Amino acid sequence: MIDIILHLLSHTFEDTWLTFPILLVTYIIIEIFERRPSSNDDRIFFLLQKLGPVLGALLGLLPQCGFSILAAMLYLQKNITLGTMLSVFIATSDEAIPVLLSNPEMYSTLPILLILKFGIAVLVGYIVDFIFKPDIIKFENMEEEDIDEEDYEETAVGSSCPCCYTQYPLIVSALLRSLKIFAFIFVTTFIFTGLIEWIGEENLQAFLLTDSVFQPIFAAIFGFIPNCAATVILCQLYIAQALSFGSLLAGLITNAGLGILVLIQYGASKKEIFKTIGILFLVAIISGFLCIIFA
Repeated sequence: MIDIILHLLSHTFEDTWLTFPILLVTYIIIEIFERRPSSNDDRIFFLLQKLGPVLGALLGLLPQCGFSILAAMLYLQKNITLGTMLSVFIATSDEAIPVLLSNPEMYSTLPILLILKFGIAVLVGYIVDFIFKPDIIKFENMEEEDIDEEDYEETAVGSSCPCCYTQYPLIVSALLRSLKIFAFIFVTTFIFTGLIEWIGEENLQAFLLTDSVFQPIFAAIFGFIPNCAATVILCQLYIAQALSFGSLLAGLITNAGLGILVLIQYGASKKEIFKTIGILFLVAIISGFLCIIFA
């Protein structure tokens, strides 16, 4: 038994060791971006109202889960439209970008994935706003005294990224984030390698509905898990060729970071929550199926 475990650990290490330095460089760059001075935040808010889904999709593409939280909060305050919030949710990829960047074989896939997510996010955002005819509160019409300082601080704390370590120096935070994702990658690779050797590659692919038109549905449901582990697992399955590109896209569309949890936590109506989930699920399935058909 020990020999088998050591054998699997050896294979897993061979497959994953190169991902750590790439992850570290990626997260150092992300940390530099996240720690930039926030003097332009107000400008971003105004541009979100003006440009809507276009800017929402661009912000969503950035590997920072805080934007989905911000979008949900602004939507609840009626400062942005449902379409703009959904454009952020759809474009968000959580940890997918660092994970795919850590695998050189995925370099050709990542640009296609990001372009598709951006295009889908913008298109869906404008269609949703056209259908539901939103009525938003302009920032310039908001009275400054309406903003409660205590509520603002609470929102700021609640909006902080749970995957980040801002209390530590930049390099330490980047190192911790890299180790966390590397641990996910190592564990999922270890489990996946063990399953392949135990039940066989063909049986495992059958269980995961590989080459099945139903796989995007499975991936879209799985993508609703509000945890970065979900995106890591989806990417790892795609890298291992157990998940189709269409299914990966479907899973990453429904994985809106912590945005949906924020809607639930801050008292959005059940109608709004189910509408948001329903649109994301429908868009994910349609996008996944179209990729399978035309790929």
